[in-house]
Amino acid sequence: MTAEVKIQNLVKRYPNGTEALKGVNLEIQKGDFFALLGPNGAGKSTLVKIITTLIKKDSGHFLINNVNPENNYLETQQYIGVASQDNELDPTEKVENLIVFQGQLFGMTKQKAKQRAEELIDMFQLNSERGKKVDSLSGGNKRRLHCALALVHNPKVLFLDEPTVGMDPLARSTFWEVITKLNQHQGISVFLTTQYLEEADLHATKMALIIEGKIHYTGLVSGFKNMVNPVQNISLNDSYLTYIKSLLNIENTNN
Repeated sequence: MTAEVKIQNLVKRYPNGTEALKGVNLEIQKGDFFALLGPNGAGKSTLVKIITTLIKKDSGHFLINNVNPENNYLETQQYIGVASQDNELDPTEKVENLIVFQGQLFGMTKQKAKQRAEELIDMFQLNSERGKKVDSLSGGNKRRLHCALALVHNPKVLFLDEPTVGMDPLARSTFWEVITKLNQHQGISVFLTTQYLEEADLHATKMALIIEGKIHYTGLVSGFKNMVNPVQNISLNDSYLTYIKSLLNIENTNN
């Protein structure tokens, strides 16, 4: 198997002294549907921001498609798509125009960019929103637009940082139909962070659990559930809660 994303001993410290990542090691293979899970403040978004070159690491190494993104920025940006929590959208621009403009930024002709915009608007069911300005969109539709923009250039790896926040249940269901088809039929690797563990349980095959900047588990989702409770077939959500509570009990005992 070929590593699509390879992370070695990644460390990040913030100016206030917080060590957000404490020597993280991970490998995501081509075609994986991978979920990075952990409590708020565990380091999930920090890790995504570093490997998508939004912020700088302090030490360690990472490669995407065997390329160092820090030294090959343009090549990497063509290879990945990023729907981040912090993506800024021009509030005065219309949905369709924004997607067309994104396509042109990636070197498409205006005609090709318009064709791609049509595909994505249909894919993410944004037809009724296409002529609206961004600042008039609901939170859920803004998240769908973020994802459409991340896919304009047909990336090979898609980073989704809390992608379904603000979506109603129907929109979330439709969204995951799109993403799973891209993963299963087009072979796009998906790197997901989410607090909705039922989504990770349903769609991801592999995962890592990060707590206070350290990786506590990496492997199959089914393997994590079996590790926590080999007797009963319990959900990822219940397995996660059981594991976290056991860690807290160990820490309290040690203190």
